[in-house]
Amino acid sequence: MPLTTPVADPAPPAAYLPRDVVNAPEVKAAIARRSSERGDDADMAAWLRNHFFRWAIGSFEHVLTVHSMADYLAAAGPAKPVPDWLARRLQPRADAQPPACHYLDPDHLLLIERERVLVEFLRARRGTRLEQKLQRITCFMALAMWEREHQRMQARRSKGWVPSSGLALREVLRTPNGTFFEFDGSHSALREEMAYESYHMQHCLGQFASLKKLSGGYGEQYAQAAQDGRLRLFTLRSAGNLPHVTISFGVAADGLRVDQIKGKQNRHPMRKYADDVLQFLRTLPPRGERHADCEGMGLVFEPDASAPAGGAAAGQWKFVTDVADAGFLLSVMSANFHLIEHFERPPAALQWLLLRIAPHELDRLRYVDPAVAAAARLTLPEKSLPPMLRDLPTAACEIEGIPLTAIVPGALPC
Repeated sequence: MPLTTPVADPAPPAAYLPRDVVNAPEVKAAIARRSSERGDDADMAAWLRNHFFRWAIGSFEHVLTVHSMADYLAAAGPAKPVPDWLARRLQPRADAQPPACHYLDPDHLLLIERERVLVEFLRARRGTRLEQKLQRITCFMALAMWEREHQRMQARRSKGWVPSSGLALREVLRTPNGTFFEFDGSHSALREEMAYESYHMQHCLGQFASLKKLSGGYGEQYAQAAQDGRLRLFTLRSAGNLPHVTISFGVAADGLRVDQIKGKQNRHPMRKYADDVLQFLRTLPPRGERHADCEGMGLVFEPDASAPAGGAAAGQWKFVTDVADAGFLLSVMSANFHLIEHFERPPAALQWLLLRIAPHELDRLRYVDPAVAAAARLTLPEKSLPPMLRDLPTAACEIEGIPLTAIVPGALPC
């Protein structure tokens, strides 16, 4: 839930980088589909198809490099045939390696999250001069303005406090660390309670353009959605009426859907509250589907592999350390390696993925598989090895019982 303050004139745009994304049409189609599902107006839809699409193709970090047909099938899935033009391009060449290209998951959770943030930011500019020049605002400019809002909000967080009467709150669930309340969209004190939540949580739920009238800005969007029944808002509060987690669920024809789950300053909620949120998700519950906010705090809905295909999603919300399916776990962790510190003994496959994709996160491990330790010592520069790997005893760096020093004579001792 981004923060909001007045917007200055946009800075000069950064350049859209050239990058060959082999499934660019699918990415654009997915952006257009989500825009249609949200009901974006024509200007917003056009901005997304142009500026956001170009940013995603050129600058979104989470893409997979495709050097071969095997790389493409690993990224797109074996059921999707390799296009003829791509197969020709990836044919082995005697003189040089085929030029690198990339695959971007059209429904990557972090891409969807960034899209949601920007749509929310730009919608809040309705009625301002920025709205009139929307199509001249690049994605880089919008992201820079959004970041400046966060910084300004931090400087002004001591202003705009609104007291809480509690009249617009309904108790939903008591948990070990507090009580979940739902905001009453029909109560006259709704906006005051939203402003109180934002003051303590330092996010945009109740950030109104007019603090006197409690209207306009981000707060207006959320208040109207709650009053219309399109959004249900919840807060986890402890003794003293202190908020710790803010949750919003979209109300759809097929049930509740997770919209956002935020801790203070739009961060993931603290691990301390993960079990409370898990109990909340199991009590209401929303549709079982993946969401970046849930996975970022370690909560996932693991589908039931034995459930019949085509029916309603069956499974259970759980903490990431309790996931049973190895493939699903790897998929979740590939964008959330900060969660690996919660594993007492992370599965070896997860450690190998960490070594391959995010070796800088190895120091979060509480236990290192001997083979992973040996591979890290063999493949990573010594200066980039985290201290825990440099200090491991020889017995902890081995492959199938053979010490690293025996496999590679002269290797740096563990």
